Amino acid sequence: MYITVTVRRVLARHPWIHLLICLALAIAAAAIVIRYVTALDEAARELGTTRTVIVAVSDQPPGVPLQSRRIDMPIGLVPSDAVESADADSILRQRVSAGEVIVSADLTTPNGPAALADAGTVVVGVTDMLARNVSIGLEVQVAAEGIVLADRAKVVDVADDVIFVAVEATSAPTVALAAHDGTASLLFVP
Repeated sequence: MYITVTVRRVLARHPWIHLLICLALAIAAAAIVIRYVTALDEAARELGTTRTVIVAVSDQPPGVPLQSRRIDMPIGLVPSDAVESADADSILRQRVSAGEVIVSADLTTPNGPAALADAGTVVVGVTDMLARNVSIGLEVQVAAEGIVLADRAKVVDVADDVIFVAVEATSAPTVALAAHDGTASLLFVP
C-alpha cells in the first residue's frame, strides 16, 4: 500500500493529529517571524543612535581648504575614522564629493609642499616648462633623458613654475638630481 493512503487513513481516524501538525507549523512560523522582528528592532535601535560628523558642502579638489557642515548621522552609516570637527586651516589631501563624510585620511594641515603627500613618499620640486594646467592630485610619471625615474608620482603642490611631486622614497634622490640638472620632465598618465 502507498504511504499516502496510510497517512490519509490515520488522519481520518485521528483528526487530532492533523490539528497537532497544523499547530506545530504555526508555532514554527511564529518563531521565525519573532526572530526577524527582533533583528529588525535591534537594527532600528542602532540606526536611531546618531553621531555628529562633518560632510563636504560641495565637490572639492585636493589642496583647497575644506568647506563643510556638521550633521548627525546614524552610527551604522558612519565610517569608523569619520572626523567630528576640523581645524580652520585644514586642507584636503584628496578629492571629496558633495555630501561625503570627511574621514581623517581626507584632511591634512598645511606644512609646506609635503602636506598632501602620502605616507612613505618624498616631495621633490620639478621645473617643467612644457607642463601646462597641472593640478594638485594629478597622477604623473617623472622622466629624464628618456628614462622613467618615478613610475608613480602625484602632484601635491604648484608654486609659480615649480611643480612639487610626491615620489617613492627610493626614487626621490634620482628625481631630485634630474630636477637640479633641469632634465626632469613630467609624463601625464591617463
